[in-house]
Amino acid sequence: MESEKYICVRETAPQNSVVIIDMNMPMQPLRRPITADSALMNPNSRILALKAQLPGTTQDHLQIFNIELKAKIKSHQMPEQVVFWKWISPKLLGLVTQTSVYHWSIEGESEPVKMFERTANLANNQIINYKCDPSEKWLVLIGIAPGAPERPQLVKGNMQLFSVDQQRSQALEAHAASFAQFKVPGNENPSILISFATKSFNAGQITSKLHVIELGAQPGKSSFSKKQADLFFPPDFQDDFPVAMQISHKYALIYVITKLGLLFVYDLETATAVYRNRISPDPIFLTSEASAVGGFYAINRRGQVLLATVNEATIVPFVSGQLNNLELAVTLAKRGNLPGAENL
Repeated sequence: MESEKYICVRETAPQNSVVIIDMNMPMQPLRRPITADSALMNPNSRILALKAQLPGTTQDHLQIFNIELKAKIKSHQMPEQVVFWKWISPKLLGLVTQTSVYHWSIEGESEPVKMFERTANLANNQIINYKCDPSEKWLVLIGIAPGAPERPQLVKGNMQLFSVDQQRSQALEAHAASFAQFKVPGNENPSILISFATKSFNAGQITSKLHVIELGAQPGKSSFSKKQADLFFPPDFQDDFPVAMQISHKYALIYVITKLGLLFVYDLETATAVYRNRISPDPIFLTSEASAVGGFYAINRRGQVLLATVNEATIVPFVSGQLNNLELAVTLAKRGNLPGAENL
């Protein structure tokens, strides 16, 4: 699920096929007899990316296909295996191999371009996500690795943040991350923020944190001061960990989604905790922004497609009343043009 528009499912029985579900018409799936190892629907249009390993080799054959025109747009033979891939924009595919990360544009005749090499902290990790910010100047790769022997269920999260302009990587601990643009008062240009969630086990202690920092602060302009907050996991969720993060551009809220189906909601600007609840009894493995409603979609192991967002009618009174945070209530009301702050 590369966006809120489509879900793409690969079926292997009774025969190999790819099923495309258009979220506007979920009851009319499109089924095509395709034998690929992986299929990704473009976030915006009816374009399908296909990947198949060449038998007896470690090479991957990649194809981009226009479904409407039934025509191949382009193809490429990767000399090494692609272990993870994702549409990072409607025009760009991110390709991750054991050693490096490439970008492949669907336009023109260009071949995949190497962007950077994976940092040591991601060696032998299972790659679970790759994202770029709207300017495509900042890239983040996330992997997970086995947990400590005494806490095997709590897997380690590793992150590599790469700056295209500086051609420099930073290795950090994190299970999930997301980029956002945010207008800091006194600066006409939006700041680029990254938020990331970590949960680690050190010397018998578990620490769970949410961080929000500005990337590439603009000289001489008001900058965003970095924030951090605790992620409070309930006692029976000690081995649970974040698997995804979505940032609502509509409300400037951070949604942190965990493997066991917990949802944490934080304010992006202040990293204030707004809400926590369990939204799925089954493990969640995929999320995608639902921009129109300011929330996100999630898919769980049972195959349910869930839509989560805030209740516009009640969030402002909840923040002012239950959380007793008048300042945040007014900010949210202004930001999302929401009711409930008239008398504050």
